[in-house]
Amino acid sequence: MFKISYLDTFIIVLMFALLPIDMINGFLLTNNVNLPISLGQLHKLAILFFLFIRFLFYPQQLLIAVGTSFLLLIPTIYQLTTGFSEPFLFADIIKVSKYLTPLYAFLFFARYIKQAGKKEYILLLKFIKFSYVVLAGNILIKLLGFGYPMYEFGDIGSKGFFYAGNEVSALLIVISSILGIHIWKNFHWSRYLLFTLFTLFVGFTIGSKTGVLGLIIMFTLVPLKPLSFVVNIKKMISFGTAVLILIPIALYSMWRAIQETDLMIRITYFSQKFDLLTFILSNRNVFFRDAWRAYLLKYQGIEKVIGVGQAKFEWLTNDRTVEIDVIDIFFAYGVIGVGLLIFLLSILLAQASRFSKTGNHPFANFVLLMCIILIAISSTAGHVFSSGMAAIFIGLLFGLMYFKKEQLVV
Repeated sequence: MFKISYLDTFIIVLMFALLPIDMINGFLLTNNVNLPISLGQLHKLAILFFLFIRFLFYPQQLLIAVGTSFLLLIPTIYQLTTGFSEPFLFADIIKVSKYLTPLYAFLFFARYIKQAGKKEYILLLKFIKFSYVVLAGNILIKLLGFGYPMYEFGDIGSKGFFYAGNEVSALLIVISSILGIHIWKNFHWSRYLLFTLFTLFVGFTIGSKTGVLGLIIMFTLVPLKPLSFVVNIKKMISFGTAVLILIPIALYSMWRAIQETDLMIRITYFSQKFDLLTFILSNRNVFFRDAWRAYLLKYQGIEKVIGVGQAKFEWLTNDRTVEIDVIDIFFAYGVIGVGLLIFLLSILLAQASRFSKTGNHPFANFVLLMCIILIAISSTAGHVFSSGMAAIFIGLLFGLMYFKKEQLVV
């Protein structure tokens, strides 16, 4: 007799291969081995296929998944009626799936976690630990002379063997936050501090100022959330004392160490070349100006309301997006896309806030905090909710709020 739990386990096993396959995919693409469909896309489509098979057992989840997909495909459907000559249908479907995979994954993990026991919790922990090792190993391999730089100019930073380097920082923040909250809740604060310092070193190796800042904010705020402050007051005093003494020393040492590195060269170069706002936003304000000009001059009638789809948006802007999620969503999917994003995030924030007040959902405060952090990052640096690499992990992160105390083990 078929058991749904077997399908759940099979889907998670497929997810274990996400980052290893992205490594292989990045190696092939970087070496100009272009397949009709990339290995990364093929693997993620396989996961989505089985997720939708899983949704068949819960019609409400299936309705949400299909309904949101249809809403974001409205501009693409409209383009089919306009005679737009560039090939775009498959590209638009892939991009819509990227934006919605966090939702698909959240729906899956929320249901999975509600029914989870100790065995399932341990499996999810193994998935996150394995993914962290693969990610950190890829980034640090640059120190041995392998892998690819984050920025070709000046051979700056590291993205390991991954192709979508601009998504690596968000991925590191998401994965390390899940491991971080587990370590903080279950082990001595000194282990959390060591994990923080090591992950910050990995972040500096990436070479992204937004990624490093996001990690610092995340690791600082995770122990300070209200529930932990009340329950673990002695732990907080010890950790706080160590932070006041060790973190400044560690950050100063890192700063001295990177002053002659590629990251420092990049910061110095761009800070001298651009004004402060352009430097902080890494030229995204300029990208927005160009996209806004295309919107005013090239969007026709209803396209200004519903968008033009991702492929045509990139075609109109010479393959240059703004790289701020909510703005890119507006230009590609119009008010429907922005409204859907705001609606879904509002539901998520409200649910996490409600759970945090019950006292029986130990991850609810954490999910609330991380949702706010990811919204902030996506509003300044992008590549968060549109990240193919981080999408599954974001869904898992948000789904953690459904864990109850009795389900957790060390």
